[in-house]
Amino acid sequence: MAKAEYITGGALFRQGDYSGAGERFHRAYELSRDHRLLWDVARCHKEMRRYARLLKTLDRMEAEAGAALTVDERKDIVELRAFAERLVSRMEILASAPGATVFVDGEVVGTTPFPEPVPVDIGERQIRIVKPGFKELTRTETVAGGGQIAFSAALEKIAPRGRLRVVAGSNDAIAVDGKVVGRGAWEGSVPSGAHLLRVTAPGMLAYQADVLVRDGESRRIEVKLDDARGRAVSWLWLGGGAALLAGGLITGALVFEPGRPAKQGTLGSFPLSLGGVGGRR
Repeated sequence: MAKAEYITGGALFRQGDYSGAGERFHRAYELSRDHRLLWDVARCHKEMRRYARLLKTLDRMEAEAGAALTVDERKDIVELRAFAERLVSRMEILASAPGATVFVDGEVVGTTPFPEPVPVDIGERQIRIVKPGFKELTRTETVAGGGQIAFSAALEKIAPRGRLRVVAGSNDAIAVDGKVVGRGAWEGSVPSGAHLLRVTAPGMLAYQADVLVRDGESRRIEVKLDDARGRAVSWLWLGGGAALLAGGLITGALVFEPGRPAKQGTLGSFPLSLGGVGGRR
């Protein structure tokens, strides 16, 4: 299988598909552990001008082949390394949070903190740093060859969040924490914790409540507003147009016999006249 991968890699290299060839050569090395195949991988990186990867391949060759390297191979490594070093810079990557994964042009180069600077190809490079619970950071850096540069990143922690869905009447205004966010229905991401939910509509009694949303939770709240008129005080109309509160608290002056003070109690405690306005008998 290693031989088949090597033959395929050679064919792809001759066709100019250096990326595909490098993958085949690397696969052949993984199967055979023949360090000479790493030379072919290094050749592919050189053709693609990926000098930082070329240096990493040379480091791997020295580390894994060790004493198996011939004198000529060691000499070739020194010469190829000197060539590639002029076309890369060493980037010291500093991040405010340990355990963050760093990508350079889409390729993982390691996890913070780095024990030493990372070789990076010259030119415009995209640096991306990701870590769960933190906002992803992406930045483009211009890298000059043959030197050392520093890249500092302050990662911003993401506050725990959940989702809140509110379903109300089609014309009801929905406000979360004092801000109108929609009408009828609304769903969105909110920070974990308590939120003030208020639903209003003309002619309806407003709904207001504190809603707790936990980290990673999705909450659904259904709200049905009551008609304000349905909660208004009922009126009992007596003969002649005199109006009394019925079934509720008596808070104002009622119709009672002239000259007598009003007595506390139910409606039945007042001697009423049905003879007309003014309490005439």
